[in-house]
Order: sequence, then structure tokens, then C-alpha cells
Amino acid sequence: MSTDNLDTITPIDEQDVRRYGGEKREPKKPFKFQIGDSPTFFVHEPDADTVMDIEEASTSRRVLKLFLGEQFDDVADFLGSEHPETLIEVVRDMSKHFGLFDAEQAINRVERRSRDRRRSGRR
Repeated sequence: MSTDNLDTITPIDEQDVRRYGGEKREPKKPFKFQIGDSPTFFVHEPDADTVMDIEEASTSRRVLKLFLGEQFDDVADFLGSEHPETLIEVVRDMSKHFGLFDAEQAINRVERRSRDRRRSGRR
């Protein structure tokens, strides 16, 4: 690739550059929840990589795993026998708590697909 057309002399006006990241931000408080008589679970604010994965997740199980990490199996033990709306409520509330509105849209898509499967007799 030729560098003949690259302008290496004109300085970039640093005042017009919007900068993101690099600063230490105070994390949001953990999301605390229980399912029935379960112990209290604590979910810490996800990092940007995890948020992008949550936004791309196509199933509620995947979204929950991304939020919960190593706690997933413990939560799933309590959640498994609950009404499906409980799952949707937990994930939706986590999304709202951390300000992840795209994650809520993903949950709405998952909820719609789940509802459509139940109507057609599939699980």
C-alpha cells in the first residue's frame, strides 16, 4: 500500500476529538435478586465486551449466562421450575438496572419466540 497520499504534516486538532474510555468510572451497584426462597444473588455490572455479547444473544438462556457467569448453574436450579415470565422479569430487570435497553429488546424477541412456540405446541 502506497503512503504517497497520506498527510503526515497537518496536525490533528486535538480539541475537536471526542475521547471515550480510559477514565476510571464508578461501577453501578450490583443487581441483587432472589428466586423464591433462594439465597440472594449478586450480579455485577458487565463490561463492554459482555454487553455486546448480550445484545447479540438469541436466547434467554444465553443472556442469563452472560449476566450471571459462574452463578448461572446455581440460579438455573432455582429458576428452572418457575413460570417462564419469572425468567423474563429477572433478565429484563437486570437490563434496566444496568441501563442496557438493547438487551431488553433482545429479551422481548426471545419472549415473542417462546410465546409463539408455546402457542404452536412446541417447547
